[in-house]
Amino acid sequence: MKQQEKWHTAVPFLREALAFGSIYFFIALINLRIKILLTPRWFNGRLAGNHAELLAFQYANNEQSRLLQFYIPEALKNIFNISIENAYLLQRGVFIFLTLLCFHFYLRKWFDASQTFGGVLFFIAVMPLSYMNDLQESTPLLLLTFLLALWAIREHQTIGYVLAMAVGALNNETMLILPLVFVLYNFKDFKSKNFLSLAWTTLWTSLPAYTIVGIIRYITRDNPRLAVWWQFPENISLMKAAFAMSPLGWWDARFLFIFFIFGALWIFAFLRYSKMPLFLQRAAPLIPVFVIAHLFGGVIGEVRLMLPLSFLVIPMSFFYLFPAVEKEMSA
Repeated sequence: MKQQEKWHTAVPFLREALAFGSIYFFIALINLRIKILLTPRWFNGRLAGNHAELLAFQYANNEQSRLLQFYIPEALKNIFNISIENAYLLQRGVFIFLTLLCFHFYLRKWFDASQTFGGVLFFIAVMPLSYMNDLQESTPLLLLTFLLALWAIREHQTIGYVLAMAVGALNNETMLILPLVFVLYNFKDFKSKNFLSLAWTTLWTSLPAYTIVGIIRYITRDNPRLAVWWQFPENISLMKAAFAMSPLGWWDARFLFIFFIFGALWIFAFLRYSKMPLFLQRAAPLIPVFVIAHLFGGVIGEVRLMLPLSFLVIPMSFFYLFPAVEKEMSA
């Protein structure tokens, strides 16, 4: 009987994965074309030059410390005997496809297939706004590992969370903010037993990722930085200048893209906060912390920095856009 139940559960899952996966494959391919068209440096020799410097550990941080960004394409180049440009292309395409497919089933815990499909399509629809003539190719794998880590936290899959964090840390240090969600979601009270248990669990589950980043940053400590670490005054100044422009020029106002990337969903995400599942309620504080951290330490005009928040902003806003979902979940 148990095998029969597993079969009945597996068949709809596989059918849905194949049906929507076939759609997401071509959407990822279209999205890849947009990125390549907007990045002339991809095939003009600049990408290959950057890759050679990264392999020699002669490139700037934070790029140099993102090992999987360049070691995965190097492995693909050697395995499939393809150019390094095509290896990076393959890496981006595969990771974006996997992110779309995983995001679909991450959303299915709360929404039906049609709403889930809408969430994934919104995510991929806004992604081209983040594209510019840059070669910081850690983003596709960051999106996948960030999503998987959130998913593991939600499902209390501790080992999965540790693995996603560790792999993600080899690719992009943005992963190091996720223990905040782990603590908030698993917090019970301030009783010493519960509090100390949570502190210990948070420590050992986060330690591999933090150790990885620490070791890599120590090795690359003499590499120059691509940008200064304190960006707040510049970000505010450029955002003010962009707002002062004619609205007819906002389509190209890079320092306003942080508002455009999710648009009204930035607000919708918090309008039914008390009616959301516990995970989204507890994870919600990550959103302002994430934005403020990048406002101070990142170039906010590079709006790809905000893409990992899609996995919280989109489902949170859907509880406002589709209030019937909340009734179905409480029924």
